[in-house]
Amino acid sequence: MTTPDLFIDSFGARWQDAPPPRYRAAVLAINLTDALLNPPDDPALADIVAQQTGRDAGVRDYVLNTPGTDRIINDAVHELTALHAAAHGRPVQLLVNCWYGRHRAPAIADAIGHRMQETGARVQVTHHHINRPPVPRKHPRSDCVFCRIIHDGAPATIVHEWTDALAILPRADDHGRRGCTDGHVLVLPRGHVADFTTDPVVSATVQMRAAELAAQIGGQWNYLTSCGPDATQTVLHLHGHLIPRVAGDGLALPWTHPTREQEPAR
Repeated sequence: MTTPDLFIDSFGARWQDAPPPRYRAAVLAINLTDALLNPPDDPALADIVAQQTGRDAGVRDYVLNTPGTDRIINDAVHELTALHAAAHGRPVQLLVNCWYGRHRAPAIADAIGHRMQETGARVQVTHHHINRPPVPRKHPRSDCVFCRIIHDGAPATIVHEWTDALAILPRADDHGRRGCTDGHVLVLPRGHVADFTTDPVVSATVQMRAAELAAQIGGQWNYLTSCGPDATQTVLHLHGHLIPRVAGDGLALPWTHPTREQEPAR
């Protein structure tokens, strides 16, 4: 069996419990997380794609026909060819990653591997996370009040918008109050995710946006989120409560028992 002199490894950056491929040669890396579109948002198509991988013809063709793909592949082949020639027979390695390592990274890695084989390189392609669990789809739900705000223009007071999230004011109660304290806002992802356990990447993105907004405004804050009705979640679309705090505001958090005497320290 011919010994490879070019190793191409695809993987998902999202999988923190599984380390990325080990370095075993001169390395070139491609991060596709923001460079290419995710699989399509059409629910009927997205649910099918989520069960497939970048080696299935439909997904492969979708990825390879995404605008910008030709440039990524051509640039990689050009750089790898130069690196391969300069290595004088020593191995060369290419790392290709996306968030989940199931769709974009495998399709691009295979395409680059095929092109490099045509140049005479002895290529070994390994897909480290291609068989990990399917990517949860995040298409809007017609029965979700937050999805109706985000996608259908339902009434809401929008405080800030990002490409992946937005911040809104809570709805006013019967007394005209909005939230727990003055300045209380909700930060929610644009895609429908039930709660913070559904997709850790989306949960981290929402908290990052909340942190950016809090830092921009200044002051002291609580950031709270819930999973399930028994944990006080009333809208089953992930959202973080960004709550300004000042001394003496009188707000008791749900797990605070102000009438219970504290036990002596032990």
